[in-house]
Amino acid sequence: MTDTDALRPDERVALSLMQAIRADAETACAPDLLELVSVSLDVTDVAETTSAPAISFQPRIDRKTRTILFTGGAALAGGKTVMTATAIYRLRPA
Repeated sequence: MTDTDALRPDERVALSLMQAIRADAETACAPDLLELVSVSLDVTDVAETTSAPAISFQPRIDRKTRTILFTGGAALAGGKTVMTATAIYRLRPA
């Protein structure tokens, strides 16, 4: 059993959303390195996070300074937002 096998469906969605946000942020900020400072998750439809067959993720960059990145994203099921997240990363030169 892996660590993700023990996660509930809503926790899997949260983890996948954070992975999508980080991947988008790493692409946008390369070659700088990212250090997570803060993250906030909001579940808008818990029933859909547990029963939806296909969830898509839409990351976004809100604002980037020389040392900080403000980013976030949404998880969607059938075009309906089921979870949102905001994250702040500290940027470090590679």
